[in-house]
Amino acid sequence: MRAFWVFVIISAACIGWFSSGTPIKPSVLVPDVSWPNCNATLTNFESGIVGVTGGLALRPNKCLTSEAGLFKNVSVYVNTGYPGTKKASKFQNFPKKCARFNDKCLAYNYGYNSGLYDINYSLKSGVIAKNWWLDVETENSWSDTTKVNRQALQGTLDAISKFAGNTNVGFYSYPGQWNLITGNWRNHYPAWVATGTQSFTAAKQACVPPSFTGGPIIYGQYTPALDANFACAHY
Repeated sequence: MRAFWVFVIISAACIGWFSSGTPIKPSVLVPDVSWPNCNATLTNFESGIVGVTGGLALRPNKCLTSEAGLFKNVSVYVNTGYPGTKKASKFQNFPKKCARFNDKCLAYNYGYNSGLYDINYSLKSGVIAKNWWLDVETENSWSDTTKVNRQALQGTLDAISKFAGNTNVGFYSYPGQWNLITGNWRNHYPAWVATGTQSFTAAKQACVPPSFTGGPIIYGQYTPALDANFACAHY
């Protein structure tokens, strides 16, 4: 498995798969879609955000290619999580050598290998993306220890930052869920803020700092028929 990751990642770098992309203008509305939206019809949107994974880490969004084809400028997001030592043990020896019950180490390896999976699946699907988002929600599995959860996220962040070319990486979450999962982790990365409402006004208000990461706020999300996002800043 390790050899497969390395081969594909080096191949991606050699063929120049990742592009520079076009910055999104502030105040533009940008939809986001994933596995629940495979039959959605979207028109007149130049930019969109597409889920690489199908609701869980290490699970594919099987309509990634077709959804990415709806937009000229594509950003992607990936599900994150940490399901515990039993499931993480398959990654016990890469990239770090972890003791059997070292949750922090295993969480990092799990997150890291999840990130490699995301990159390889995007490559296999022919999706070009400069902007990557890590989706952090309580619907996914997490440890009760916030420092362990941070390690899982750091692993995914490190893998994508290292191997996905000239890439911007940020975090998507609802502020209350972010604080519950990460223990108010202020890492200063860009933030995509979920509001959990159908209110466009709430999405615009979500652009007001400070963000849950302490970094710049790029989008405020609201949920009419499909998820929509108000662009707060260039990205």
